[in-house]
Amino acid sequence: MKQLYFLFILLFFISFSVQAQKQSGRAFLKSGNISLDDLKMSKYDKDTSAAAVILYDAGRSRFDVNNTGELVLNYDRHLIIKILKKSGYDWANISVPLYQKNTYTKEAISNLKANTYNLVNGKIVATKLTDESVFEEKNTYNWVTQKFTMPNVKEGSVIEFTYRIQSKFIYNLREWQFQYTIPVVWSEYTTQIPNKLNYSKMMQGYNSLFLHETKPVDLNIALQPLAPHSETKWAMKDVPAIREEPFMSSINNYCSKIEFQINEVVIPGFMYETFNNTWEKISTMLMENSHFGDHINKTAFTREKVVPLIKDISDPEKKMVAIYKFVQENIKYNNIEHIATKSPIKKTLETKTGNSAEINLLLIAMLREAGLTANPVILSTRDHGFVNTNMQANLAKFNYVIGHVQINEKEFLLDATEPFALPNLLPIKCVNGEGRLLTSEGSRWVSLAPPTKSGEMLYSQLTIGNNNSLKGKIQLSSTGYVALSHRNSISRNGEDKFIENFRQKNHNLNFKNFKVQNSTLPQEALKMDVEIENPGQAQKADIIYLSPFQDQAEQGNPFKLENRLFPIDFGTPIEQTYIFNYTLPEGFRIDEQPKNVSVTLPDNAGKFVYSINYTGNTLSCVSKISINRAVFMAEDYALVKEFFNQVAAKHSEQIVLKKL
Repeated sequence: MKQLYFLFILLFFISFSVQAQKQSGRAFLKSGNISLDDLKMSKYDKDTSAAAVILYDAGRSRFDVNNTGELVLNYDRHLIIKILKKSGYDWANISVPLYQKNTYTKEAISNLKANTYNLVNGKIVATKLTDESVFEEKNTYNWVTQKFTMPNVKEGSVIEFTYRIQSKFIYNLREWQFQYTIPVVWSEYTTQIPNKLNYSKMMQGYNSLFLHETKPVDLNIALQPLAPHSETKWAMKDVPAIREEPFMSSINNYCSKIEFQINEVVIPGFMYETFNNTWEKISTMLMENSHFGDHINKTAFTREKVVPLIKDISDPEKKMVAIYKFVQENIKYNNIEHIATKSPIKKTLETKTGNSAEINLLLIAMLREAGLTANPVILSTRDHGFVNTNMQANLAKFNYVIGHVQINEKEFLLDATEPFALPNLLPIKCVNGEGRLLTSEGSRWVSLAPPTKSGEMLYSQLTIGNNNSLKGKIQLSSTGYVALSHRNSISRNGEDKFIENFRQKNHNLNFKNFKVQNSTLPQEALKMDVEIENPGQAQKADIIYLSPFQDQAEQGNPFKLENRLFPIDFGTPIEQTYIFNYTLPEGFRIDEQPKNVSVTLPDNAGKFVYSINYTGNTLSCVSKISINRAVFMAEDYALVKEFFNQVAAKHSEQIVLKKL
């Protein structure tokens, strides 16, 4: 609807467009300028571990008119990549995302030119990309991807391609990413924007701009109704690769990039349109939309299913759980994430399958039919990126919807796409800061963090033989996201495979007689009982070296880097408890044992308790790690690293048993 506001302006464009097309413009970038030095490069001196390096990356977005006189946004890209190792071959697989509103209104790629350059007998030989190597893949209802694989790629190759994307979505100025998982020598982005279109610019990342300049520029005559125009260029030089680090949310949240958001269009005598969206506007728009709010406002079609589910239930929480379980168990998720429906949710109920929005909006409709206060919460999944709650309201930052139920003072978040999730235990992909709760009265932010810790407890009762044999039982109990992960693994691969994987991870212990309990009962702790029988040595030993936790507790420090730029994101608070009780062989006593310790992070953000107690011939070893915050800022890294240094050090210590 917004684009209709340009109707008056387009009357000007149509009259000017023929003349504008006769003008000849200078090419944005020259391709094919590959040097011998580029091809002879065998390593990148600033990062010798790099499998590939981006030598040159340039983009430009500018307004223009197409051959029918419509205002369009042209985006040009020119990329040159040096392939240094076989592990860098993936960079020859190119994906270009394209937005489409419908079959007729969509972005289109054109002027695609791509070559692979190799050095053959001292000469540069180019291999051209053929049309047969280019194909399109549909991702979601609104996004398709143009894909191609560069030909004849080898270690030492240089690949180069250019293309143009023409878009009628003139308010969606493309973002620009300066940083990737390989180094970038030079990256620049240029925008040529009519001054009458005002955009906010948002920089992300930890790298500084090498160049940032703005100057006035003359565009073609057809754009005179929008004059004057400005050209702005942003550039970065020698950008280091961004590396995946332990306990890190999506890498896209931290790479250096620039984003744009339209604020207003001011054309004196024609129009003034502000785009300062408010949450009230977005909430009203969504709740009245035929692909969103309409579904949950008409709930009578669910009555036939809802009434039998709750007929003998008076407690509101139990009603909620009964309906939630019904949707989880009867509607299959098609693995398509979306914030809106493609089909009516009545059809979702009939076909028993749907995308994330269809399933969760159906859930909300059924909860409402049961008389509960249920509403949608929109959010951004972890791989889609953070939502800055202090920025202007922007629906494009959201890609997912879940359910919210208010019962007296209690609040519950529900996602029925996950068969083993629980109320307030969302799929981990949804645990990403805050979501926006939408109601008929307005909207507000709600935390997506789980209210309880995810935990694992291992309890064992073992007997040590005088030849260092080991025999006994272990019970492993898990809750929260640990249990959810195990249940999903069992559901996906079967219990036998789950047990086999457990054996492989614990190859130093001889396990037998596995028993898994509650694998399909998410409201219960997932338990696994197993017996241990390690044969020991052929000869009796006078000294036994005992690893008290049998390598089951945290081994090593996951935080190895000296410094860290990014927050530490555990996803959820964590509690790990390991209790190993041993009966010592007759005639043995403890000769050496580790000291008991207690380590606490500031503000009680984490605690580690380690204790060894010996009474008679019984030895009790306890390790308990509590992480009470899900996210730690980068400035806390040194403290967290030292905390886990001490955990790893204690878990590596041994107990010495000596025969009297």
